[in-house]
Amino acid sequence: MSLFGWLGFALFQVFWFPQLAKTLRTKDVSGLSLSAWIILWVGLLFYLIYSVSIGDVIFTLGNGTGLIQASVQLGLIWKYSKR
Repeated sequence: MSLFGWLGFALFQVFWFPQLAKTLRTKDVSGLSLSAWIILWVGLLFYLIYSVSIGDVIFTLGNGTGLIQASVQLGLIWKYSKR
């Protein structure tokens, strides 16, 4: 069963890259919702805290790297948004 966990981990890591690449390439964040990304970031933080507390390696790595990638995307949204 841990194979499914690792496959899920791998797929979620790949999930982030197209949006990050597009944002870096176009510098266009007009279609992205800042509030949705903030909610995702907070959710990932809570999942990370929980997964560390129960000692689940797959979820800890997945949520930790997801939190980093969501942080990068939030930074890009902040940087490129027309305020």
